[in-house]
Amino acid sequence: MNVKKIRSTKALKLLGLLISSILIATVSAALYDYMYLDADVSVEGIALAWVNGTDGGTAGTQISGLTATLTNLKGPPNGTRVYPDPVRLNNTGGSSVTFNITVSAVTGATANMSSIIVRIYNMTNSASIRNVTVWNVTTGTSETGLSIGSEHEWRFQWEITWKAIAVTNDTVTVNLKLEVPTA
Repeated sequence: MNVKKIRSTKALKLLGLLISSILIATVSAALYDYMYLDADVSVEGIALAWVNGTDGGTAGTQISGLTATLTNLKGPPNGTRVYPDPVRLNNTGGSSVTFNITVSAVTGATANMSSIIVRIYNMTNSASIRNVTVWNVTTGTSETGLSIGSEHEWRFQWEITWKAIAVTNDTVTVNLKLEVPTA
C-alpha cells in the first residue's frame, strides 16, 4: 500500500505542476497582430552643385559634395576686401531650381566686424541676382525664392569690411544654408 500511496502522491504533484504550467502559459500568452513596413532607400541626385570660382585658390575654397567651405577669406581693419569669384553655384538639371538662403550663424569677433555682404551674379549675362547681407551689426536675414535656370551658373561675390578696431587675430565664422525644397 505504501507504494500505491507514493505513486499517487507523485502523480498528484506531477498533475499540479502540469496545471500550474498551463495556467502560467495561458496567463503570459499575449495576442499580437503584426504589421510590416518595407522600404527601399536610394540616393537622389540634386541638380545644384558648388563649383570653384576664379578666386577659389585665394579664398581657400574647398568643395566636398553639397558643402563648400571658404577657409581663407580676409579683410583689412577699417577697409573692405572683395573676393569677386570664390565659389559658384551651378544648376546641372534640366529645369529651374528655386531655393532659399538662410544665414544660420555668424559667430566670433562680430563686435569688430562692420559687414559681410554676398552679392550673387549670373555668369551668363553678369546680371545682379540678389545681395545677401550676412552681417551688418546683427546677423542677416534669409533670402527666399531665388530661382536659378537650367544650365545656369551663379557666382557668389564676398565683400568683407572690418571696423578700425579689428586686430589680425580676429575671426568670424559664417554658416549659410541653401534650402532646396523637394517635390
